[in-house]
Amino acid sequence: MEYTIKTINELCTKITDGSHFSPENEESGKFPMYSVKDMEYNNFSNNDCKMIGQEMFEKLSKSDCRPLKNDILIAKDGSYLKYAFKVDKDLDACILSSIAILRPNLKNINPDYFVYLMRTKSIKGAMANYVSGSALPRIILSDFKKMKLKMISSLPTQQKIASILSAYDNLIQNYKKQIEDLQTTASELYKEWFVRFRFPGYKTTQFENGIPVGWKVEKLGNLYDSMSGGTPSREHEEYYQNGIYPWIKTGELKDCPILETEELITEDAIKHSSAKLFKKDSLIIAMYGATIGQLGINKMDATCNQACCVLRPKENKSFGIYYLFHFFKENRDFIIGLGNGAAQQNLSQVLINKLKIVNPSKELLEVFEKRQNLFFEKIYKLQQQITNLTQQRDLLLPRLMSGKLEVK
Repeated sequence: MEYTIKTINELCTKITDGSHFSPENEESGKFPMYSVKDMEYNNFSNNDCKMIGQEMFEKLSKSDCRPLKNDILIAKDGSYLKYAFKVDKDLDACILSSIAILRPNLKNINPDYFVYLMRTKSIKGAMANYVSGSALPRIILSDFKKMKLKMISSLPTQQKIASILSAYDNLIQNYKKQIEDLQTTASELYKEWFVRFRFPGYKTTQFENGIPVGWKVEKLGNLYDSMSGGTPSREHEEYYQNGIYPWIKTGELKDCPILETEELITEDAIKHSSAKLFKKDSLIIAMYGATIGQLGINKMDATCNQACCVLRPKENKSFGIYYLFHFFKENRDFIIGLGNGAAQQNLSQVLINKLKIVNPSKELLEVFEKRQNLFFEKIYKLQQQITNLTQQRDLLLPRLMSGKLEVK
């Protein structure tokens, strides 16, 4: 297999970044204004992005802040090169300067191959030489252009490699879409039964004060036990080496079951910190930070940091964890609004325990929990498949790029 060495500048017709001017969010705006925080593995998230109007969109488009088909977008500021993906079509959106645009010369490099090349560990490691700043590291594009890449010369071979890796990504995206559909169906069931009160038998049910007779409104703390965690001292590296207990951080809470964690801690770490071990199938909510209000359900015994609140039904109560999950998800904006931090909104165990929640009949709640368990078990299995596919893809990536695994 023949290789060539070219600079990034030689491979691109344009290398730039987004707008260095950050426009105000326009509530009536129809065009997303993405920053690095909105990037995901293969696309942007619209969950919390800024929106701009037609006039600003046209102005920024003229300044090359609009990604076009086949552009490669890379995270430039903060967690540099954490994400890199190809734009499949001209976007009706603009980007801020925390994202860089690489416009590949299609005569020299396949854009899909280019993306996978930028995702290799060797490239990410070499990238440190083109970064400035300690508090907020960022790629310096004038130096980055000079970076040399060892790449396969043949465009058809580049395409074959990209196709092999893309097959994994396409299947992963398919599974993610199935998870989204299951989440939507699960949420709709909660809203149908406990928001609209159209549960089985509702037509013959009497209501009083807006809820079915026999149901109660109680403080959440009367029904669930709560706790938070802790962060073992980073000065003791041994706490994080050869760990056996999953340690959940708020960034890992994504309204889904949690299968694994980025870090594991040791028994000594638990003994010498406020981190506590809690049982599987607990509900975890982020109390502050960028992910405030995000949820997770651990599928293994685990620990967490102090920014998480962990909730489990009291032993003498029949309350379920899925009912609570949807309660928090459905009322997220209201609950976050109760936070009273000065610099940022903060929740607390005290505030969470004082929340008022409807306590339905035991029989209805048991039926609901069983149905929800079916949805979440399917989500869990799809997540496992995504994890397996991701690991297989990441093992193939360096072997294909280095030529150790030849394509025909």
